[in-house]
Amino acid sequence: MSARVHEHGPSISDGKGGLTDIIIVEDEPDVAYILKRAIESCGEFEVRLAKSVGEFEAELLRQPPDILFTDLMMPGVDGFEVIRRALVIDPDLPIVVISGYSSIDNAVKAVKEGAFDFLPKPFSPEAFQLVLAKVERERGLRRRAREAAARDPELDGIKGNSPLVQRLREWICRIRDTQANVLIEGESGTGKELVARAIHAGRGPFLAINMAAVPDNLAEAELFGYRKGAFTGAVADKKGLMEEAHHGTLFLDEINAATLPMQGRLLRALQERKIRPVGGTTEVPVDFRLICAANRPLEELVKSGEFRRDLYHRLNTLSVRIPPLRERRLDIPVLVEHFVRRYAQAHGRRVCRFSAEAMAALVEGDWPGNIRELENAIEQSVILCSGKMTEIPVTALPTALGGQGWQFGEAGEGEARPKTLAEVEMSYILTVLERAGGNKAEAARILDIGYKTLLRKLDTSGGDLG
Repeated sequence: MSARVHEHGPSISDGKGGLTDIIIVEDEPDVAYILKRAIESCGEFEVRLAKSVGEFEAELLRQPPDILFTDLMMPGVDGFEVIRRALVIDPDLPIVVISGYSSIDNAVKAVKEGAFDFLPKPFSPEAFQLVLAKVERERGLRRRAREAAARDPELDGIKGNSPLVQRLREWICRIRDTQANVLIEGESGTGKELVARAIHAGRGPFLAINMAAVPDNLAEAELFGYRKGAFTGAVADKKGLMEEAHHGTLFLDEINAATLPMQGRLLRALQERKIRPVGGTTEVPVDFRLICAANRPLEELVKSGEFRRDLYHRLNTLSVRIPPLRERRLDIPVLVEHFVRRYAQAHGRRVCRFSAEAMAALVEGDWPGNIRELENAIEQSVILCSGKMTEIPVTALPTALGGQGWQFGEAGEGEARPKTLAEVEMSYILTVLERAGGNKAEAARILDIGYKTLLRKLDTSGGDLG
């Protein structure tokens, strides 16, 4: 869309040479008519009215508008639900909430649900024109971000064609050049570290630590460093991750697992931009960009007293939620194709695709483990296919997806005996162990099981690779 001047003020072009198309969702006909006249008095607009959510969805599907205006308080389905439903159909649609219930709480809630702006009733032409200018500016920023994302090699690892992923790529491009702290929230396995690395984009060092995997006393030494003699085994000075990340990025994964004492130490370091190594007497200046990830909503932990409010606000300068795979099913075929190519090459298989039936099962899966679970399922299916197969059948999928999880031969080779679950598990364990070069500790990490558990399984099966 491009701005053009009208005798009543600025208007917005729909990019096709026609009038800007607006839908108003308002259950009171008299109020809807007044709003329509008020908007038309501000410029060249095509205004459609919808007095119910059903009418609105039909209009939205028939012809997507350039802007949506909605009341908040309506009987049955309120404006918040209108926002949610509209963004499912068109995630880029600018939504402006108009309501007499113009409290700050409702405004904040509407924006959190995805609204672009908030106007109280009655609104003035000047206020409406200001919103139009903001919509135009936002469209321009999104257009430039989309163009930049399309040619950015750092974003190549973020696979998918859904509107959600496209907006994520654009957001990364827009915030990358700042030094502001970033908070990435999302379920385990959604690719939060991948997003962190895309934001970092190779600019200086990238240091990472998982706060859930390191005890507090060790995390302090890892983050802040230590001086010789600070504790048993400290035979020399060692820089911490905060100092190593100088002019780069420090990534703190699962920040929600940090204890309250550690949160206090982190807050002081971020406020002062200085750290004191364990056993040290002087402070060391640090300069890095901080990106944190959380697999639980920090705002809820703040309310429960498990996370410091002041630290939360310090981390939450910029924030993004990575959607779970069940909310971006359009991306599953793209991810599947990517993982099939990777693991067919890694394991010497000829397979290059899943059958239509298998792909449908993958797209419809629940995937509580998100992309990480999908990747494991694809690798397992590739491994269990015959070396001569080029297409993976649905029967080669994990049993949770309706497959049988055992290796098939080519048609006409005779019926193969289904493997037991123990045989399938051991086949996969041995394949991973081979991939890890016989390193059992590395194999246990890839399999996400304990080292002793891996030894026990190998001992039970008689598998011994040294």
